[in-house]
Amino acid sequence: MNQATNKFALATLTVTLLLQTALAAPTKPKPQAKPVAPAKPETVYDRAKKELPENVYAIYRIVDRIARANNLDRTPWRIMAIQEYNVNAFATDINLIALYTGLMDQLAGDASGIACVVGHEMAHHVNHHIAMGESEKAALIEQYRKEAEIAVKQEVENTQSEATGAAVGGALLQGLGSIFGGWGSTAGNAAGSLLGATAQQRLEEGQKRIDEIVAKKQQALEQKVAENNRKQEFEADKFGYQYIARAGFDTEGCLRMMEVLGRTPAAEFDTTHPAAPKRLEQLKALMVQYPPTQLAQEGQLRLNTSRPLTYSLSEDGKSLRVNSQQGGSTGDSIDRMFNR
Repeated sequence: MNQATNKFALATLTVTLLLQTALAAPTKPKPQAKPVAPAKPETVYDRAKKELPENVYAIYRIVDRIARANNLDRTPWRIMAIQEYNVNAFATDINLIALYTGLMDQLAGDASGIACVVGHEMAHHVNHHIAMGESEKAALIEQYRKEAEIAVKQEVENTQSEATGAAVGGALLQGLGSIFGGWGSTAGNAAGSLLGATAQQRLEEGQKRIDEIVAKKQQALEQKVAENNRKQEFEADKFGYQYIARAGFDTEGCLRMMEVLGRTPAAEFDTTHPAAPKRLEQLKALMVQYPPTQLAQEGQLRLNTSRPLTYSLSEDGKSLRVNSQQGGSTGDSIDRMFNR
């Protein structure tokens, strides 16, 4: 009995010690689910990449960055990617920048090369190159024609006087012919026809001379316009280079872009554009004159203090409008102004 009691007591003591040991031992924490990071709000760039065609998205992002870095975001821009395999781009109308898909293809994967093209076209707008070109040309041609008409006006008037004299003389001879016989009528008709033909010839010569004067002056104008266009191209290269440097793009992209353009027909000759080798030489000089690192620091300050530009379909229904810092809705602008 005592032996059984002792065994029970020993067993009880063993269980107690085991419980105490178990309670004293540190408990392993239960595995917890990892915290789920809150989803980041969709940015305007996220939305643009989903909504826009790839080429249009690329141009939008480039215009957005160049405009903000260079304080060119106070008014909207319009952009287009023209579905034609042409290695070219142009700036026209009001703030429209158009790039052909052929150029986009040749610069595929090189955002800085495309940025150099975009910056160049933006510079045409900023420096009023488009507004000065065609309107001045049309006005000057019209002025040349007026000057030519004045120059031959006296001759035309003299010709008209001769024509009138021929008609009077012919009538007079015809009248004499009725008195003295048929010879007067015949002579009157001959004289009148001869003088009339001479007057008509001088009228035609006068008009021909007007056309020759206008054509000669128009040819000189075309040469002058071509020279001015080449000057503007150099200017657009200069400003475009600075634009993309401030926006943080690789300025070597301009050299790569020029190499592509240098393979196009007649690129080695001066036409309405300077020869590609001359433009390439100027770009290399600009990199020394305007170090890209310094320009990038200037642009970064503006980028840090401005919002990404929104976008919407332009009212022309064809181009994408990259909105200014004021946004794309006049109604929203009014609501913000008056706290509604």
